[in-house]
Parts: sequence; C-alpha cells; structure tokens
Amino acid sequence: MLLPKEGRDLRKTAKRLGWFLLVVFLFDAFIAYLFFRYTQINQVLCGFIIICITAVLYLLFLLICAKIDKKKKEKLESSGKKDPFTHE
Repeated sequence: MLLPKEGRDLRKTAKRLGWFLLVVFLFDAFIAYLFFRYTQINQVLCGFIIICITAVLYLLFLLICAKIDKKKKEKLESSGKKDPFTHE
C-alpha cells in the first residue's frame, strides 16, 4: 500500500508523463507527415529518426522536471513551512 505522499507523487508523475506523451505524439505525427509528404525517405529510417527525437525530448523533459522539483523543495525548505499534507 502506498503512503499518501507516494500516491501524490505517483499521480503528479503520471499526469506530467501523460501531457508529455500527448504533446510528443502530436509533434512526432507532424514530423512523420513532413517526412512522407516532402521527402522520399525510407519508412524505417523515418521511424528511427522519430524515436531518436522522442528520446532526446524525453531526456530534456526529465531534466526540466527534476529542476522544477528541486526548486520547489528548496523553496519549501527555505520558507520554513511544513508541507500541510505530510503527517510526520
């Protein structure tokens, strides 16, 4: 069973990942459309390029989320306030 803090973190992570997947799927579909419409590129190569683009975007997404979480934690600790949802 998950603790309340773990459940909140899991929901937040799932929500962020859902938004990321939605945006990246639309972006990848647009890139694939451009490749097939204006170039004579092989389908396998197009898929590989899209996978590489998605991997780079995901790494950037993870880096940005880590920085945001770190700044929020530092801000909460520096303010001296306790998280109202934790029961420690």
